Amino acid sequence: MKGSPPIDLEALFVALVLAPSTFSRNRFFSLYADPETRRVRRRAALLRSIVRQLVAGADRAGLAPAASGGALLTYDVPSLGLKRTAALDALELAVLRIAVARGKAPPSGQQEAGPQEGAAAPPGPAAGAALPRDLLPEPADTSRIERALARLLPEEALTGTLGSPGQGP
Repeated sequence: MKGSPPIDLEALFVALVLAPSTFSRNRFFSLYADPETRRVRRRAALLRSIVRQLVAGADRAGLAPAASGGALLTYDVPSLGLKRTAALDALELAVLRIAVARGKAPPSGQQEAGPQEGAAAPPGPAAGAALPRDLLPEPADTSRIERALARLLPEEALTGTLGSPGQGP
């Protein structure tokens, strides 16, 4: 990335998990050549695969707190005969919770309003049980992700004022 400021790797990680097509190989080729960003891409792909398995109906998913502030995630994928364990740092855990919640309807007791009689069911995966309580997003998860993604913005976008002409109400 010659001539441009270095990209925040944690912010890149969040973007690659939540919106992987945002950084295409053709447009951001230097991201694919740098060893550090390749590690971030692999880490994001790993977390996306965990999200896919959890959304598709993994059994006995649970989190155990880790001393480092993250958690140890364990779950079973019976269709593959797989038991998976992943150590997640705090940011990975926040992204995982948000990504899993985006792909899955909340447990039946937490839905605000169900579909009306005769109305189509909301989109979502057909397979899988309700999310365990410890995999539901927390308010701190959203703010952690927003702060990380804000680091991808150019500096002038962060220092702009809303009171200047053409900047909103």
